[in-house]
Amino acid sequence: MESSPRVLLIHEVAALLRVAPVSIRRWVAERRAGRGHFPLPISDRGRLRFLDSDIENFLHQQSQSNVSPQINVLSARKTKRQEREFQERQESARRVLEEHRQSRRK
Repeated sequence: MESSPRVLLIHEVAALLRVAPVSIRRWVAERRAGRGHFPLPISDRGRLRFLDSDIENFLHQQSQSNVSPQINVLSARKTKRQEREFQERQESARRVLEEHRQSRRK
């Protein structure tokens, strides 16, 4: 039996990615304008909600392409420290999603 996808609120997505909710809103606006790659939210009376599978796929694509979703936030010349911190945030978000998936299976 397949479970229904989990819906994440904007503050949950922001916590997973370790960014401010305003960053998520900006990425959604860029995507709607045809410039970004962040998943579009599902419609829920004007509130931003995301499918956990969409966020998981986004993280997987980012890890494969090694492109930071924060490209507009960080300067073009990122320091090694900034890059390392970003990679650590991505790994942490992947672990949290994996733990969530494991807990849903039990």
